[in-house]
Amino acid sequence: MTNDQSAPASDLSQVILRLRDDLSIVPQTTGGERLYVVEDRLTGKCYRLGSSEYEVASALDGKRSLAEIVANSSTEKEDVDGSQEDAIRSKLQVCKWLLQTGLAQIVDAQDRVPEARAVAPLWTRFNPIFIRVPLLAPDHLLEKLLPWMGWVNSRMMASLAGLLAVIAATHLITDWARFSASTGDIFALEQSFYLIVCWVVLKVAHELGHGLACKHHGGYVREAGVAFLLFAPIPYVDVTSSWRLRSKWARIHVAAAGMYVEAILGSIAVLIWSQTPDGVLSQLCVNVIVMATATTVLFNANPLMRFDGYYMLADWLEIPNLYSRGQQFTAFLFRRWMLGEQIAANTMQGSATATRIIRMYGLFAWVWRTMVCLSLICAASVLFHGAGIVLAVTATISWFLAPAAKFAARLLLRENRRQLSRFCCIATGSAVVAAGFFYYTPSPFLRRSPGIVEYKPITVVRSDSPGFVRSILVSPGDFVTEGDVIVELENVLLMDELQLVELAIKECELRSRLRRQRGEMAAQQAEEDKLIALTAQYEAKARQVEALVVRAPATGQIVGRTLPLLLDSYLQEGDELCRIGMESEKEIQLSIHQNDLHAFQAQIGESVAVRGSTGVLYAGLTSITPRATDQPTHPALCSSHGGPLPVRADHDRNSPEGVRLLEPRFVGRVTLPVAASEQFRAGQLCTVSIRSPDDTIGNLLAARVHDWFASKLR
Repeated sequence: MTNDQSAPASDLSQVILRLRDDLSIVPQTTGGERLYVVEDRLTGKCYRLGSSEYEVASALDGKRSLAEIVANSSTEKEDVDGSQEDAIRSKLQVCKWLLQTGLAQIVDAQDRVPEARAVAPLWTRFNPIFIRVPLLAPDHLLEKLLPWMGWVNSRMMASLAGLLAVIAATHLITDWARFSASTGDIFALEQSFYLIVCWVVLKVAHELGHGLACKHHGGYVREAGVAFLLFAPIPYVDVTSSWRLRSKWARIHVAAAGMYVEAILGSIAVLIWSQTPDGVLSQLCVNVIVMATATTVLFNANPLMRFDGYYMLADWLEIPNLYSRGQQFTAFLFRRWMLGEQIAANTMQGSATATRIIRMYGLFAWVWRTMVCLSLICAASVLFHGAGIVLAVTATISWFLAPAAKFAARLLLRENRRQLSRFCCIATGSAVVAAGFFYYTPSPFLRRSPGIVEYKPITVVRSDSPGFVRSILVSPGDFVTEGDVIVELENVLLMDELQLVELAIKECELRSRLRRQRGEMAAQQAEEDKLIALTAQYEAKARQVEALVVRAPATGQIVGRTLPLLLDSYLQEGDELCRIGMESEKEIQLSIHQNDLHAFQAQIGESVAVRGSTGVLYAGLTSITPRATDQPTHPALCSSHGGPLPVRADHDRNSPEGVRLLEPRFVGRVTLPVAASEQFRAGQLCTVSIRSPDDTIGNLLAARVHDWFASKLR
């Protein structure tokens, strides 16, 4: 008899097997079905066996072969439903699974100790994006902490936690504007240290909650350590022993304990934040609130991932192995439709409702798992630059290419040629249909460019004389007609200079008459020339004095929020006071990305959709500047002023706004009709959308992939 545990299935009926003696087996009743939880303390794993599987496993005494066991324990059901060969075949599958998981061992006639099960190569077990590092066995430490911290799992504490959550939610809703404004600084570079500290503290508390709950219900915690997701540390504890708990509510409590502890900490953080002014402590509380709610819901509470939410859902539905049975169903669909295998969905045993749940869960989980894998690969390539690309390639090979190569090698076998032909035909046809769909289906996404509403034309009112602002006769938003007084300036020095020039003119006229009476013609001519110069100087000074009263150069509405602030301030000649525009004449100045230039140029002279705070209307795109510029069209469009366009500081100080756009953009103009001009306000941000006929789903995907690779190569 051989000790090789990979013995062929055809010889397994004559092999003597023995169930390991160190296994812990606990019966459970789930959904009216009798199950048995087998706990392997060597590996820290738990397995669920049905009644028929447990019957086979319990009969493996190490003395009889499987054929002898079946011959001696043939049940009435087997006599009715099938032959002894069918019984042996079904039990062979159970024995193969017991051997693969290491729960059963092959022994020879002398009952010698079997060899250790072969360990899979490291390269097949290494996942570069998710690395798990065990550090310690915390069961003894948690045993000591339980008397001191066991109150966390009491009913009184659960009631207080619920009340605390209601109070915290009330505070958060009441002061939501302040909270939403604070969340914008969470991922700022200067906040990274505080973010990491909050993350580590929350996750340690989360895993401590799992461990204490497991000990509270009589389980044990075999292992604790740190898992690295994209090299971000995530503490973990192994509470697999909770599977053997008889009560499903106890198992649900263990799974939910981590989120429960985070909810308590998040509620406390809300109360502290509500009583704290803006500062470091306030920002720390905001970090805790966001990570204890958003990240917990996205990951831990998400039932499509094998975290806390999944185990809670599986226990609540009383559907054991929900994830693996869902995977088996997706595999069944693939083998049935892509390979043409005439197989039955044997994983769908149970009620019709449970079957539907398993099928839906399997499909949703497969889609979600694919999205998560692709997202992690993209995130790795972006976060770590060159090293990240290597990491992403390694993960792609591990998750996609290696299974695909294994599947292709199986199809290339001679006995699978028919399946290969079917797969190639279906895959090729699906690829052609998908390509046609992507490259001929218009994209549901529109091309959008931000813009700002401006008057057309806009008249700038400037000071033609220097002086102090003594009175402002209008306010922003007032309607004025041409010639109305807007501002009155005062300049005593200018008035004195005008009087001095007037006196000089009178003296010059008097001297000119005296020269003429005396017959001094040359001197008289000099006085006449001097008089002409003084007269010109007087006229210039008089115009400056007259300009101290600033009048409206055009009819329209006063624009300028800073106008009231100019009172008693000194203005230089040429300083801007305000602007005047007509409410019935406005335009939108667009900032167009260079990738969207050709699409917008094709729409010149056509109507485009303008979306603002008051709704959507259509107006004509009139022109686009031929050259791009990194000068902001308007400060309200810049991210430094809350706008959508990213900017950088202008160290050369050539920009009047003090910033420059990260990428040069083109300026377009959309003329608003009269009705729309009165509806939109000057300075209002809006978005202009177009749908280009060349924008198909395939073209946009190809453009995004091209831009991504180009950025990586740069």
